[in-house]
Formats: sequence, structure tokens, C-alpha cells
Amino acid sequence: MDEQIDTTEKIYILDTNILINFSIWCPMEFNEGFWLKLEKLLEERRWILLDVVVNEVLYNQKLKSWLKKQKDKKLVMNIDDNVRNRAVEINSKYPMINNTGNSTGDTYIIAYAEINQLGIFTRESNKDIKDNLYKIPDVCSELNIKYTRHPRQFMKEIGFQNVQL
Repeated sequence: MDEQIDTTEKIYILDTNILINFSIWCPMEFNEGFWLKLEKLLEERRWILLDVVVNEVLYNQKLKSWLKKQKDKKLVMNIDDNVRNRAVEINSKYPMINNTGNSTGDTYIIAYAEINQLGIFTRESNKDIKDNLYKIPDVCSELNIKYTRHPRQFMKEIGFQNVQL
């Protein structure tokens, strides 16, 4: 009998704001099990960590150390020229980057997700009517890329509850 694949599971790319929020909601020193599960699922490629996301974490030293560990273990995916080129196309059609360069990583996250048919986990909201710049949910909706803003949905879909340590 062929093994059945659970199609309810989805692979997600995490937006930087998720990792920063996880480090606030689940401080590493009090929630080692959470971070070990998250790491195990990263090793299993149930979620994707991009180099542009790692580079956006500037001030949280514990999170930076955890991310460096993932990079040293070769678990961080690097964007390539295909992703860069698609990100430029996306930003041309759906402007996301302001004059200071903020949100540059968002276009790479979206391009990587689109090219690799992945979902995105972000806490960003849709743009306000008075905003000039698009947000991740806006562009995902336009490009038909699955995304979630809900931690419970993300954890369920990547199989977080089934990870044994």
C-alpha cells in the first residue's frame, strides 16, 4: 500500500516579524522545548528560513544567536538571482519598498514563496486605504500565494503538535 501524504500540511516561509514575536511571546530561556521543536521542523524543511530574514534581525541577541546556529547548520536558504529578479518585478507592480529601503525582505519572501509554491506566515495586516505601499497579505492575495497571520494555523499545518523531542 502506498504511503498517504497529508495534504493539510503546508510549508511556510517565516516573515521576520514572526521570529521577533516568537522571541517575545516564547522567550528562549523559559521555552526551550518550543525552540527545539521549531528547530527540528526547520531541519525537516517544514518551514523555511531565508537569509534575508536572518539579516533583518538586528537587536535581539538571543534570537540572533539562535539564527546563527541555524545558519551554521546550513538550514538557512539563500535567495538567488531568480528570486531577486522576480522580487523586482513584484515591487514594480505592487510597490512595497519605501525610500529608506524598509520592507526589502518582503519582496524576496514573496518571490521565493511564489517560485517554490510555499506559503508565508506573517503578522502584517493588509495595507490601509491611505497607505501607498502594499503589504505581504495584499500581494499574496494578488498573486494567489497562501499566507496566514495565525500562529495556531501555522503550527498545525507544519506539524508542530506532532514533534517529539
